[in-house]
Amino acid sequence: MQYNDFGATGIKVSNLGFGCMRLPMTEIGSKSVVNDELAAPLLLRAVELGVNFFDSHWFYCNFDSQRAVGKALRSVRDKVYISSKTMLRDINKTEDFADFLNRTLEQMELDYLDFYHFPALSYAAWKEKMLPLKMLDEAEKAKSKGLIKHLSFSFHADPDKMPELIDTGAFSSMLGQYNLVDRRNEELFAYAKKKGVGTKVMGPLMGGVLTDGGQTFLDRMGSDAATAAELALRFCWGLPSVDMVISGMTTIEQLEENVKTANKPVTNSEWQSLVKKSDRLKELNDLYCTTCNYCAVCPQKINIGRIFQLYLQHNLWGLTDAVRTRRESAKGGLWGGQEPFGLHTPPTTCTDCGKCMTACPQDIDIPKELRRVWVELLAL
Repeated sequence: MQYNDFGATGIKVSNLGFGCMRLPMTEIGSKSVVNDELAAPLLLRAVELGVNFFDSHWFYCNFDSQRAVGKALRSVRDKVYISSKTMLRDINKTEDFADFLNRTLEQMELDYLDFYHFPALSYAAWKEKMLPLKMLDEAEKAKSKGLIKHLSFSFHADPDKMPELIDTGAFSSMLGQYNLVDRRNEELFAYAKKKGVGTKVMGPLMGGVLTDGGQTFLDRMGSDAATAAELALRFCWGLPSVDMVISGMTTIEQLEENVKTANKPVTNSEWQSLVKKSDRLKELNDLYCTTCNYCAVCPQKINIGRIFQLYLQHNLWGLTDAVRTRRESAKGGLWGGQEPFGLHTPPTTCTDCGKCMTACPQDIDIPKELRRVWVELLAL
């Protein structure tokens, strides 16, 4: 495993970070929870392979990621850096910051967090929530008590205003999206690196959208890489201003493949060639959904992420025959329901309540796009 200086923290982090959003799950009664029997060996195997950074969040894995991560890594606490995030969208008064932090530490059964994020931070949230509620003051209090070692932020918003946050000097690191389709944060990563702020990439596989492309993706990139995941990750490591790439992994096989890839970033000439081809790939993609499933707050229980994933498989990768087959098979109830694609609740039940849009980190007009892609999927 290769290790990099992480901004001005004095810490060296592994090239590959473990995103704890996609841990293996199981059903207990009517509730979906992390499968500890699979997740713990997976996380500990990552430590054995040299991964030393693990990133969780309050609501990952149906609100069970933090518990599972804390439990699994307790025995190797001195070998790893554990990161989590506050529930910024649910903070409405100054005291809420300490409340969420204390509940996180209690759930993870930890004395402190190495890194604590203000997640999905937009410039509007910075101005209208964080500053008025004195969130940075609260974070500094927590640091003085030893509850947080380093403060960070993640963002999905336009990067133009993000340098203002970096210039406060309050943040040790930042986490932003970057992949072969979405390269808008390149200049911001370079700026953060220059300012001594550690840089972390999320969404290197676009939430699995790039790996869905399989051989089609590799052919369009003109690559002889073994897998789509390998190429997508190597591309991110080819950006000099990137300290670490965080990838969500569900199986030991995925983990071991990614660890092997972590030691062979693309060369500069390869990176430049891929950049040219990625511009064409971006033109083909008219829906930037990373299937993060933040939109699962839908009161109608519409599986928005699944519908968008099917659309991208058709529109971006040309897997139309496979998508059509799945639609036709589902009509016989083979995929869990009588509606097309096995959906229990079709998009036609959308009431335009807007909850999905509030939750979406990509600012997608979900009701509008849902109606558009559904018509296209039914017409295949």
